[in-house]
Amino acid sequence: MCLDITRDVMRLTAEGKSPAAIRDAIDAKYLSFGPATPTPRPK
Repeated sequence: MCLDITRDVMRLTAEGKSPAAIRDAIDAKYLSFGPATPTPRPK
């Protein structure tokens, strides 16, 4: 799963998405698999 998230982050970064938008997209896609780590939200 970590590799899938990394690929998604790389793709969204290449598309010019902000860190906050990337976090929202990752949370929306992967939170159904279990709770997220307590990583601080990007500013």
